[in-house]
Amino acid sequence: MQEAGVEVLNQPFFARGNVATAGGCLASSYLAAWLIARLQSVEAAREASHYVAPVGEKAEYVSRTLGHIEPFLAP
Repeated sequence: MQEAGVEVLNQPFFARGNVATAGGCLASSYLAAWLIARLQSVEAAREASHYVAPVGEKAEYVSRTLGHIEPFLAP
């Protein structure tokens, strides 16, 4: 779907270079994890995500978060 020259993506997170965007109720978590991973490390992002993850869902939450941001991190 395109509106006014803007392509709307059907995905929770997208980044290109130094610009990232996310949507939905987990948008802030994805953006924070991406920023931490870029400024510190993926391991730091993993630890931060684990800290804020719901009890009983930590492994799935961290895996989901990193799964969305890692494709957009430079090698």
